[in-house]
Amino acid sequence: MKTQVTKELLFNYFAGRTTAFQKQLIDEWAKDTDNREQFFYWLEIWESQHPQYVADVQTALDRHQMRMTQDPQEDEPAGVDRAIPMIHLPWFRWVAAASVALLVGSGWVYRDDLMNEKYTTTYGETRQLTLADGSEVTLNANSTLKVPRFGFGYQTRDVALSGEATFSVTHTTDDQRFVVKTNRNFEVVVLGTEFTVYNRERGGKVVLNKGKVQLRYQEGQSPRQLMMKPGDLVTLNRRDGQVQLRKLSQPENASAWRENRFVFEETTLEEITHLFKENYGLVLEITDPKLAKWTVSGSFTARNAEELLESLMEGSALTYKRTGNHIVIPNPAH
Repeated sequence: MKTQVTKELLFNYFAGRTTAFQKQLIDEWAKDTDNREQFFYWLEIWESQHPQYVADVQTALDRHQMRMTQDPQEDEPAGVDRAIPMIHLPWFRWVAAASVALLVGSGWVYRDDLMNEKYTTTYGETRQLTLADGSEVTLNANSTLKVPRFGFGYQTRDVALSGEATFSVTHTTDDQRFVVKTNRNFEVVVLGTEFTVYNRERGGKVVLNKGKVQLRYQEGQSPRQLMMKPGDLVTLNRRDGQVQLRKLSQPENASAWRENRFVFEETTLEEITHLFKENYGLVLEITDPKLAKWTVSGSFTARNAEELLESLMEGSALTYKRTGNHIVIPNPAH
């Protein structure tokens, strides 16, 4: 009969009263995403019942890595406690420390999942979030937002974005900054404001609707800073690292996708092909290079890729042929 991980077993684990076999069982059990959520739920309950118990992060890590290389037969007998140093830390620091003991596999495989809550969207999906500090986020399609599980709103308000999202940041009484980090050598630093961040393979963009933000980026080997004002659009080119700043008359159009609207202003069909790939996972092939330079202007309401494609084709008097996720747009003269 398969042994189950129970609340009682995990409570003993948090207190350091489990054998090597039990620890291995918990490590295997925690590989499942749903089980990791259950782990944190029981961890919160156990911590509330033991408010004075605070684990030492380094000790927990050392103990975990030691048992990864230790023969289970050589482990201490069941029920034997080890002395654990007691230090005074905020509760969120303790939870982070306790989670170290759950780093499985080689020791760091699941560190990212344990330390961060991940919010994701699939192709064609948008998602609205309210963070612990009251800030509101709307994720565009094919995007991921990472929010620290521990200390968010207490020590820092740093999040990491891959994809595209609109932020409405709540101002705090202690003027705590809110930072949107990316993997493209730029980050957005704010106190309280509304803005949209685009961070995809082709590069990055930031559009400021309200308030004031500081854009930090890398130009070659040199760090740079740029203070943005409402209506500013900053584009960061991935290939050459160049930054362009221009003023938008209607910056809210950059986040019109939240309302299933797409606003184009002299946007080329080539540029629109990137939108379909990034947001819907569809490959649009334009057979004629001259046709790719055609521009589209206007506002289109569409709840999915098919509705947007039909509206664009009708407005441009074009046709298309679709095979799976591949769409071919031929020259209208043919």
